[in-house]
Amino acid sequence: MKSNAIIATVAGAAMLFSCTKENNSIHPSAAVSDNMSQAAMALSSCDMFAYPDSVFYLEELPTDYIVHTVTPLQGTFGCYPNELKIDPTNGDLDITESETGLKYLIWYVPTGTHDTCKKFITVAGIDYTDSIYTLKNNPSLATPVYNATPGAATACSGNCEFDDGADDDDGDGIADEPPPGQEVIPQGIAMDKSTGAINLKQSIKNGALGDTLVPGAFKDFILNYRISDGSNKTLNKLNFRMYYFKKQSQIPKALLKQLQAKKQQVLLNNQFQVNPATVSYTVNMAAISGKGQEVKCRPPYIIIVQN
Repeated sequence: MKSNAIIATVAGAAMLFSCTKENNSIHPSAAVSDNMSQAAMALSSCDMFAYPDSVFYLEELPTDYIVHTVTPLQGTFGCYPNELKIDPTNGDLDITESETGLKYLIWYVPTGTHDTCKKFITVAGIDYTDSIYTLKNNPSLATPVYNATPGAATACSGNCEFDDGADDDDGDGIADEPPPGQEVIPQGIAMDKSTGAINLKQSIKNGALGDTLVPGAFKDFILNYRISDGSNKTLNKLNFRMYYFKKQSQIPKALLKQLQAKKQQVLLNNQFQVNPATVSYTVNMAAISGKGQEVKCRPPYIIIVQN
């Protein structure tokens, strides 16, 4: 993963000291000219680094939904976090194959430079906050974060459907429906189908993590949903993991470190992240895991503590 520190070097400095007096009268202006040309090229490339929009919604298409840069660019591209499917050679974004509900930092290094251009984009959808919920002192409600904006209402003016099943509810066949058996409500998750909010206390009572609760028990769920925003209710999905512990002291230190690392990877629309140049993306996820396994921001961890 690339560091966001940009180190500028002055080309030809060593040569300048070893040149003869005759050459010494020529090289300084040439070096300045070269530096100015590179700076102008970098400025021009960064100015041209753009996508058609900053928020992209899933679309129901026969093939993957690919977004290109406004102007074809030459260089190297990358993103943070890495759940965005991006072509490193031309910056193309595969929205269909990317994790939705996340804000991404995209970086671009123009060919022939060491400068890094940065841009934010969001793939529309919901996420749950990686968090510890103590049932004794908490309303025990996990509410979704829409478009990486805490507190923003999900766009449901045309009605949303959370926990969509293998039913042809839009009358066009089952090709655009999720596979049967993935619904989370029958598995015990107490979810409001119109908002996606999860009643954690009731979910535990319903047996979402088993009838006989064991500290450290966890389970992965797949939430299929449709939002009446720019996606026009195109099928979307989110995997999330739910843990249970009786006491907070039972949570392993390794899991707490992973939780913190995951939270650092989630970029949100708030006052601290309005400028992409200020975002640090140097978290050593493999070292934090303690086992050489990369810690990713997906699936979100919902850790439930009884007392």
